[in-house]
Amino acid sequence: MSFTGRRRLYVVLATAVFLAHLAVAMVASPCFLLTMFGDTTPCLLLILAILCASENFRGSPGILPIFWKLFVTGLVIFLSSQIYWFYYDWHGIASPSPITGDTLLLVAQIFFLAALALRPHSAAAGRNLRIRFLDLVLLSVWWLSLYGYFSLPWEIGHLDLSQYTPSYYVLALIQHLVILGALLVLFAKHAAPWRTFYLQLFVAFGLLAAGNLILNLSIDSNIYYAGSFFDTPFVFAIYLFTPIAALGPVLQPCPDLKPNRELLQSVWTARFAMLGILSLPLIALLGLYQQAVPPEVAAFRLRLVFGAMSVLGALVYWRFNLLARELNHLVQLTRDSIARLNTVEQQVTHSEKLVALGRLAAGAAHEISNPLTAIFGYSELLTDLPSLTPEDRANALLIQQQVHQAQAAVNSLRDSLRQNAPAPALFIEKKPAS
Repeated sequence: MSFTGRRRLYVVLATAVFLAHLAVAMVASPCFLLTMFGDTTPCLLLILAILCASENFRGSPGILPIFWKLFVTGLVIFLSSQIYWFYYDWHGIASPSPITGDTLLLVAQIFFLAALALRPHSAAAGRNLRIRFLDLVLLSVWWLSLYGYFSLPWEIGHLDLSQYTPSYYVLALIQHLVILGALLVLFAKHAAPWRTFYLQLFVAFGLLAAGNLILNLSIDSNIYYAGSFFDTPFVFAIYLFTPIAALGPVLQPCPDLKPNRELLQSVWTARFAMLGILSLPLIALLGLYQQAVPPEVAAFRLRLVFGAMSVLGALVYWRFNLLARELNHLVQLTRDSIARLNTVEQQVTHSEKLVALGRLAAGAAHEISNPLTAIFGYSELLTDLPSLTPEDRANALLIQQQVHQAQAAVNSLRDSLRQNAPAPALFIEKKPAS
């Protein structure tokens, strides 16, 4: 696919950065400059991806601008995590605290998942954005609670990287697998260009998960150095975000094949929110039976579960409050619709009565007009008789005058009914397309 405008420039620059990474990794040996170049490469690629995706903020129909804003937010947080590691390598800190960088990476994946949950391919998406925002917050709190429960205690409460590292690896892998599963479902259900878009995202996040795993395993094995081919899968995954963002102009929302898809998704979202809240007490209960857990770790986990439950409970209460307001609004709309329907029904009934009355009056006017015409004709014949007395002639003329008045009354009634009669509905027959 050919890209146009600034999108083409961003793709060309990203390609040049990635090729530079391959060239440097091929010839350079481990040193401080190589480390700085290795840390700079993903930052430059993420900046180009952010600039390219920002081109889609305007001119995109439907929910797509919000989708791209969430996507860019994830890229910005991803960039912040890379800048964090660049800062520590620049200052030569051998063992930086992983909390900030790891947390930023997890939060970035949450924004990517929330962007996909918007269903940008759907022309019907975009309703209840406040509730969608709460879903994003609920998802973020839940993932961070899992991170805080399984990983953080071994870094804050009781320093033990042998416990922290594998737990973080598993959480990050689960998060990537959730995103890959969602992309696989979206890829299977849609046609091009959305099929191509979701396929490229699937490849990018698959390489991102594999690249993270390779980096972490090589670091644990003490064979990793920045700027080497160990970074290539990770760097290539970041590179793919730029050509993916450049697909923005060809993406157009499509109608949903399944009716009420938005309503069904909101129901499932509420169920997942409740499962997230209920999962934390169960996890804490299982933690009570875990062997060889230091007291400070157990206390940290207990405080974390209580705090997370309080926050999640408040968010769920807020969500239900918004749903109750939406329900009241829908009930009021239903009542208004019923009232308008009753008014229309009364108007239709009145119109039908007027039509029936008009037909009856038209028939009656026709039946009255015929004898009046005959009476008028015979009265004219009477006035033409020479033997008619003046008094009888005057009576004949009076009969003609009364007939004229009666005919005028009948014509007036007929015209009035025609004016008050409802206009007939116009039915336009559509010709089949040739």
